[in-house]
Amino acid sequence: MRSLRHGGLQTIFALSVWAFMSFSSSVAHAAPRHIVCVESVWCRIAQDIGGESVTTQALITSQDLDPHHLHPTPSMARQLAQADAALINGATYDDWALPLSENTPLRMVATDYAPSWKEGDDPHLFFDPDTVYHFGEHFAHWLISQAPDHKAAIEARLNTFQRHYDAITQHLASLNARFHGQAIAVTEPAGERLLHRAGLHVVDQSWAHAIMNDSGVSPRETAALEGAITQKTVRFLLVNPTVTSPQIDRLVSLAQTHSVPVLRLGETLPSGLSWAEWMSTILDPIDRALSQSTP
Repeated sequence: MRSLRHGGLQTIFALSVWAFMSFSSSVAHAAPRHIVCVESVWCRIAQDIGGESVTTQALITSQDLDPHHLHPTPSMARQLAQADAALINGATYDDWALPLSENTPLRMVATDYAPSWKEGDDPHLFFDPDTVYHFGEHFAHWLISQAPDHKAAIEARLNTFQRHYDAITQHLASLNARFHGQAIAVTEPAGERLLHRAGLHVVDQSWAHAIMNDSGVSPRETAALEGAITQKTVRFLLVNPTVTSPQIDRLVSLAQTHSVPVLRLGETLPSGLSWAEWMSTILDPIDRALSQSTP
Protein backbone atom coordinates (compact mmCIF):
# COMPACT_ATOMS: atom_id res chain seq x y z
CA MET A 1 0.00 0.00 0.00
CA ARG A 2 2.82 2.33 0.87
CA SER A 3 4.51 1.73 -2.48
CA LEU A 4 1.21 2.26 -4.30
CA ARG A 5 0.66 5.51 -2.47
CA HIS A 6 4.22 6.53 -3.15
CA GLY A 7 3.83 5.63 -6.84
CA GLY A 8 0.55 7.51 -7.00
CA LEU A 9 2.12 10.59 -5.48
CA GLN A 10 4.96 10.38 -7.96
CA THR A 11 2.47 10.19 -10.82
CA ILE A 12 0.50 13.14 -9.51
CA PHE A 13 3.68 15.11 -9.00
CA ALA A 14 4.86 14.30 -12.53
CA LEU A 15 1.51 15.31 -14.01
CA SER A 16 1.57 18.54 -12.01
CA VAL A 17 5.06 19.37 -13.26
CA TRP A 18 3.99 18.60 -16.85
CA ALA A 19 0.89 20.78 -16.51
CA PHE A 20 2.92 23.65 -15.03
CA MET A 21 5.55 23.43 -17.75
CA SER A 22 2.88 23.28 -20.45
CA PHE A 23 1.17 26.32 -18.95
CA SER A 24 4.47 28.20 -18.68
CA SER A 25 5.33 27.32 -22.27
CA SER A 26 1.91 28.54 -23.41
CA VAL A 27 2.31 31.82 -21.52
CA ALA A 28 5.81 32.31 -22.91
CA HIS A 29 4.53 31.51 -26.42
CA ALA A 30 1.70 34.01 -26.05
CA ALA A 31 3.86 36.76 -24.55
CA PRO A 32 4.08 39.80 -26.85
CA ARG A 33 7.43 40.58 -28.41
CA HIS A 34 9.03 43.74 -27.01
CA ILE A 35 10.07 46.18 -29.73
CA VAL A 36 12.42 49.11 -29.11
CA CYS A 37 12.85 51.83 -31.73
CA VAL A 38 14.92 54.98 -31.83
CA GLU A 39 12.19 57.02 -33.56
CA SER A 40 8.54 56.72 -32.56
CA VAL A 41 7.36 56.39 -36.18
CA TRP A 42 8.95 52.93 -36.54
CA CYS A 43 7.34 51.83 -33.28
CA ARG A 44 3.94 53.03 -34.46
CA ILE A 45 4.35 51.02 -37.68
CA ALA A 46 5.27 47.96 -35.61
CA GLN A 47 2.29 48.50 -33.30
CA ASP A 48 -0.17 48.97 -36.17
CA ILE A 49 0.97 45.70 -37.74
CA GLY A 50 1.63 43.71 -34.57
CA GLY A 51 -1.33 44.74 -32.43
CA GLU A 52 -1.51 42.68 -29.24
CA SER A 53 1.46 40.60 -30.39
CA VAL A 54 3.90 43.41 -29.56
CA THR A 55 4.77 46.02 -26.98
CA THR A 56 6.77 49.02 -28.15
CA GLN A 57 9.13 51.57 -26.64
CA ALA A 58 10.47 54.57 -28.58
CA LEU A 59 13.69 56.14 -27.34
CA ILE A 60 12.86 59.53 -28.91
CA THR A 61 9.37 61.00 -28.70
CA SER A 62 10.09 64.72 -28.27
CA GLN A 63 9.84 67.07 -31.24
CA ASP A 64 12.86 68.91 -29.84
CA LEU A 65 15.33 65.99 -29.97
CA ASP A 66 17.36 65.49 -33.14
CA PRO A 67 18.64 61.90 -33.55
CA HIS A 68 21.60 63.21 -35.57
CA HIS A 69 23.15 64.81 -32.52
CA LEU A 70 21.75 62.69 -29.70
CA HIS A 71 24.13 61.21 -27.13
CA PRO A 72 22.59 57.90 -25.98
CA THR A 73 22.14 57.30 -22.27
CA PRO A 74 22.91 54.05 -20.42
CA SER A 75 19.15 53.52 -20.14
CA MET A 76 18.80 53.66 -23.94
CA ALA A 77 21.62 51.13 -24.31
CA ARG A 78 19.92 48.76 -21.87
CA GLN A 79 16.55 49.06 -23.60
CA LEU A 80 18.04 48.23 -26.99
CA ALA A 81 20.02 45.30 -25.59
CA GLN A 82 17.01 43.82 -23.79
CA ALA A 83 14.55 44.11 -26.69
CA ASP A 84 13.28 41.22 -28.79
CA ALA A 85 13.69 43.49 -31.82
CA ALA A 86 15.37 46.86 -32.41
CA LEU A 87 14.02 49.03 -35.23
CA ILE A 88 16.51 51.63 -36.45
CA ASN A 89 16.46 54.17 -39.27
CA GLY A 90 20.18 54.03 -40.11
CA ALA A 91 21.41 56.14 -43.04
CA THR A 92 23.64 58.18 -40.63
CA TYR A 93 20.47 59.41 -38.87
CA ASP A 94 20.70 57.29 -35.72
CA ASP A 95 23.74 55.12 -36.41
CA TRP A 96 24.84 55.47 -32.78
CA ALA A 97 22.17 52.81 -32.05
CA LEU A 98 23.79 50.18 -34.29
CA PRO A 99 26.56 49.02 -31.90
CA LEU A 100 24.11 49.14 -28.99
CA SER A 101 21.82 46.61 -30.70
CA GLU A 102 24.43 44.18 -32.03
CA ASN A 103 23.21 41.38 -29.76
CA THR A 104 19.48 42.07 -30.03
CA PRO A 105 17.72 38.96 -31.46
CA LEU A 106 16.36 40.98 -34.41
CA ARG A 107 17.74 44.27 -35.65
CA MET A 108 15.91 45.90 -38.56
CA VAL A 109 17.59 48.90 -40.18
CA ALA A 110 15.54 50.92 -42.67
CA THR A 111 18.59 51.46 -44.89
CA ASP A 112 18.38 47.76 -45.80
CA TYR A 113 15.00 48.47 -47.43
CA ALA A 114 16.16 51.58 -49.32
CA PRO A 115 18.57 50.19 -51.94
CA SER A 116 18.88 53.51 -53.77
CA TRP A 117 20.00 55.42 -50.66
CA LYS A 118 23.62 56.55 -50.66
CA GLU A 119 25.82 58.64 -48.40
CA GLY A 120 24.76 62.29 -48.60
CA ASP A 121 21.10 61.56 -49.44
CA ASP A 122 18.23 62.57 -47.19
CA PRO A 123 18.49 60.18 -44.21
CA HIS A 124 14.85 60.52 -43.08
CA LEU A 125 13.77 57.19 -44.58
CA PHE A 126 10.36 57.18 -42.88
CA PHE A 127 9.39 59.78 -45.48
CA ASP A 128 10.04 57.27 -48.28
CA PRO A 129 6.81 55.29 -48.83
CA ASP A 130 8.49 52.33 -50.54
CA THR A 131 11.04 51.92 -47.76
CA VAL A 132 8.24 52.01 -45.19
CA TYR A 133 6.20 49.46 -47.18
CA HIS A 134 9.02 46.90 -47.39
CA PHE A 135 10.06 47.55 -43.78
CA GLY A 136 6.53 46.86 -42.57
CA GLU A 137 6.21 43.75 -44.72
CA HIS A 138 9.46 42.27 -43.40
CA PHE A 139 8.49 43.07 -39.82
CA ALA A 140 5.15 41.28 -40.28
CA HIS A 141 6.86 38.17 -41.66
CA TRP A 142 9.26 38.07 -38.71
CA LEU A 143 6.45 38.56 -36.20
CA ILE A 144 4.42 35.72 -37.74
CA SER A 145 7.44 33.46 -37.30
CA GLN A 146 7.50 34.43 -33.62
CA ALA A 147 3.73 34.28 -33.02
CA PRO A 148 2.28 31.82 -35.56
CA ASP A 149 -1.00 31.58 -33.61
CA HIS A 150 -1.60 35.25 -34.47
CA LYS A 151 -0.80 34.86 -38.17
CA ALA A 152 -4.31 35.72 -39.45
CA ALA A 153 -4.59 38.84 -37.28
CA ILE A 154 -1.10 40.07 -38.22
CA GLU A 155 -1.78 39.54 -41.93
CA ALA A 156 -5.09 41.40 -41.66
CA ARG A 157 -3.38 44.38 -40.02
CA LEU A 158 -0.60 44.28 -42.61
CA ASN A 159 -3.23 44.41 -45.36
CA THR A 160 -4.79 47.47 -43.71
CA PHE A 161 -1.36 49.08 -43.44
CA GLN A 162 -0.72 48.40 -47.13
CA ARG A 163 -4.08 49.90 -48.13
CA HIS A 164 -3.11 53.08 -46.28
CA TYR A 165 0.23 53.03 -48.11
CA ASP A 166 -1.70 52.77 -51.39
CA ALA A 167 -3.75 55.85 -50.48
CA ILE A 168 -0.58 57.86 -49.81
CA THR A 169 1.10 56.78 -53.06
CA GLN A 170 -2.08 57.61 -54.99
CA HIS A 171 -2.06 61.11 -53.49
CA LEU A 172 1.59 61.51 -54.47
CA ALA A 173 0.81 60.35 -58.01
CA SER A 174 -2.00 62.90 -58.19
CA LEU A 175 0.32 65.70 -57.06
CA ASN A 176 2.89 64.59 -59.63
CA ALA A 177 0.32 64.62 -62.42
CA ARG A 178 -0.96 68.10 -61.54
CA PHE A 179 2.19 69.91 -60.37
CA HIS A 180 5.16 68.09 -61.85
CA GLY A 181 8.29 70.26 -61.99
CA GLN A 182 6.91 73.05 -59.80
CA ALA A 183 9.68 74.82 -57.87
CA ILE A 184 9.72 74.85 -54.08
CA ALA A 185 12.25 75.76 -51.40
CA VAL A 186 13.08 73.85 -48.22
CA THR A 187 15.12 74.83 -45.17
CA GLU A 188 16.31 71.27 -44.49
CA PRO A 189 16.00 68.08 -46.60
CA ALA A 190 13.63 66.16 -44.32
CA GLY A 191 10.94 64.78 -46.61
CA GLU A 192 13.05 65.15 -49.76
CA ARG A 193 12.08 61.70 -51.06
CA LEU A 194 8.42 62.46 -50.49
CA LEU A 195 8.72 65.74 -52.40
CA HIS A 196 10.54 64.10 -55.30
CA ARG A 197 7.83 61.41 -55.44
CA ALA A 198 5.31 64.25 -55.77
CA GLY A 199 7.28 65.54 -58.78
CA LEU A 200 8.34 68.79 -57.12
CA HIS A 201 11.64 70.53 -57.84
CA VAL A 202 13.65 71.61 -54.79
CA VAL A 203 15.61 74.67 -55.91
CA ASP A 204 17.92 74.84 -52.90
CA GLN A 205 18.90 71.21 -52.35
CA SER A 206 22.58 72.02 -51.74
CA TRP A 207 21.73 74.84 -49.35
CA ALA A 208 19.33 72.63 -47.36
CA HIS A 209 21.90 69.84 -47.04
CA ALA A 210 24.47 72.34 -45.79
CA ILE A 211 22.00 73.39 -43.08
CA MET A 212 21.34 69.76 -42.11
CA ASN A 213 25.04 68.91 -41.95
CA ASP A 214 25.96 72.19 -40.26
CA SER A 215 28.68 72.58 -42.89
CA GLY A 216 28.22 76.28 -43.64
CA VAL A 217 25.89 77.69 -46.27
CA SER A 218 27.16 79.48 -49.36
CA PRO A 219 26.44 83.26 -49.41
CA ARG A 220 25.80 82.98 -53.16
CA GLU A 221 23.27 80.18 -52.67
CA THR A 222 21.64 82.11 -49.83
CA ALA A 223 21.26 85.16 -52.05
CA ALA A 224 19.78 83.03 -54.84
CA LEU A 225 17.31 81.44 -52.44
CA GLU A 226 16.25 84.79 -51.03
CA GLY A 227 15.78 86.04 -54.59
CA ALA A 228 13.57 83.05 -55.45
CA ILE A 229 11.37 83.90 -52.48
CA THR A 230 11.15 87.65 -53.05
CA GLN A 231 10.46 87.11 -56.76
CA LYS A 232 7.95 84.36 -55.91
CA THR A 233 9.45 81.83 -58.28
CA VAL A 234 8.91 79.11 -55.67
CA ARG A 235 5.43 77.87 -54.80
CA PHE A 236 6.06 77.53 -51.08
CA LEU A 237 8.78 77.38 -48.42
CA LEU A 238 8.91 74.15 -46.39
CA VAL A 239 10.38 74.54 -42.90
CA ASN A 240 11.58 71.86 -40.48
CA PRO A 241 10.75 73.41 -37.07
CA THR A 242 13.40 71.25 -35.37
CA VAL A 243 16.20 73.05 -37.22
CA THR A 244 16.59 76.77 -36.53
CA SER A 245 19.12 79.42 -37.53
CA PRO A 246 19.20 83.16 -38.29
CA GLN A 247 19.28 82.33 -42.02
CA ILE A 248 16.10 80.27 -41.72
CA ASP A 249 14.38 82.97 -39.67
CA ARG A 250 15.17 85.48 -42.42
CA LEU A 251 13.80 83.19 -45.13
CA VAL A 252 10.55 82.70 -43.21
CA SER A 253 10.23 86.45 -42.72
CA LEU A 254 10.84 87.10 -46.43
CA ALA A 255 8.28 84.45 -47.40
CA GLN A 256 5.65 85.94 -45.12
CA THR A 257 6.38 89.45 -46.40
CA HIS A 258 6.02 88.36 -50.04
CA SER A 259 3.01 86.10 -49.49
CA VAL A 260 4.85 82.86 -50.23
CA PRO A 261 3.14 80.05 -48.27
CA VAL A 262 5.21 78.73 -45.36
CA LEU A 263 4.56 75.07 -44.55
CA ARG A 264 6.05 73.00 -41.75
CA LEU A 265 7.35 69.44 -41.82
CA GLY A 266 8.74 68.06 -38.57
CA GLU A 267 10.74 64.85 -38.28
CA THR A 268 8.99 63.33 -35.26
CA LEU A 269 5.67 61.51 -35.54
CA PRO A 270 2.96 63.64 -33.89
CA SER A 271 1.36 61.92 -30.93
CA GLY A 272 -1.69 59.83 -31.76
CA LEU A 273 -1.11 59.64 -35.52
CA SER A 274 -0.30 56.61 -37.65
CA TRP A 275 2.38 56.80 -40.36
CA ALA A 276 -0.25 57.26 -43.09
CA GLU A 277 -2.12 59.90 -41.09
CA TRP A 278 1.15 61.79 -40.60
CA MET A 279 1.89 61.69 -44.32
CA SER A 280 -1.60 63.04 -45.01
CA THR A 281 -1.04 65.98 -42.64
CA ILE A 282 2.03 66.79 -44.77
CA LEU A 283 0.57 66.22 -48.23
CA ASP A 284 -2.79 67.93 -47.69
CA PRO A 285 -1.28 71.39 -46.95
CA ILE A 286 1.13 70.94 -49.87
CA ASP A 287 -1.82 70.17 -52.13
CA ARG A 288 -3.71 73.25 -50.92
CA ALA A 289 -0.68 75.53 -51.30
CA LEU A 290 0.02 74.35 -54.84
CA SER A 291 -3.65 74.64 -55.78
CA GLN A 292 -4.02 78.17 -54.41
CA SER A 293 -0.70 79.85 -55.16
CA THR A 294 0.15 81.24 -58.58
CA PRO A 295 3.07 79.62 -60.46
